[in-house]
Amino acid sequence: MKKNFISKVITGTLIAMAAVSISSAAVNVAMANNSGDTSFNFSFDYGSSDETGVRQKEDRSASYMKCTYCDGTDYGYSATVYGCDGYDKNGSMKCSNPYNYYEGTTRYHSNTVKSNGKGYAYFRASLNVYDVAAYQGWWSPDNVNCYD
Repeated sequence: MKKNFISKVITGTLIAMAAVSISSAAVNVAMANNSGDTSFNFSFDYGSSDETGVRQKEDRSASYMKCTYCDGTDYGYSATVYGCDGYDKNGSMKCSNPYNYYEGTTRYHSNTVKSNGKGYAYFRASLNVYDVAAYQGWWSPDNVNCYD
């Protein structure tokens, strides 16, 4: 009798653990977004601006940018998230506040891309001074942590 009771408790515990595991996996799948990193290479020349490529924006999470390298004097650059209707950047509109970046800076940009009905996003950047410099790093339209 005691052995049968212990067997039922163990079976019940294993079933409960399996249910929790399956529901956790479902939550992780539901939170999947376009958060993979894409490299960028900005080249600024006396007042010019530069842009990342366009990527699909899948959720309302903050866009992500990490500046990893500066070639030249690190004056910094200002970057803003833009939303648009497709890869051709038609219907582009500013969807975030600008933030300054320097070599080593990582930021999450809250933005209004999805709430403005746009399905794609990119960053537009300009050097903080009238000079020449180049920057490299990584960016994503969404973020894996789903930060707003």
